[in-house]
Amino acid sequence: MHKNVLFRGCTRPAMFLGVPYLPFFMVAGGLLLLSMYTNFWFLLTIPVAIFIMRQMAKRDEMIFRLLGLRLMFKLKVRNVQEHDGMWV
Repeated sequence: MHKNVLFRGCTRPAMFLGVPYLPFFMVAGGLLLLSMYTNFWFLLTIPVAIFIMRQMAKRDEMIFRLLGLRLMFKLKVRNVQEHDGMWV
């Protein structure tokens, strides 16, 4: 019986500056919009945010997917009141 090999390179997300595309553009775009509407000094936080996200992605490139799934499942809980506040 022949076992199919799944290469790790096939499951990695596309990256830009060491950060997956979607989280990079969401954070950079959000900070850009925030700076446009409030104060241009917020533009200085973009490199800091990219550095922090790069450090997170260096350990595990799927960490933003895991954080997104965690947020999605926490927002979908509808029966917390029935279980005394437990996330069953």
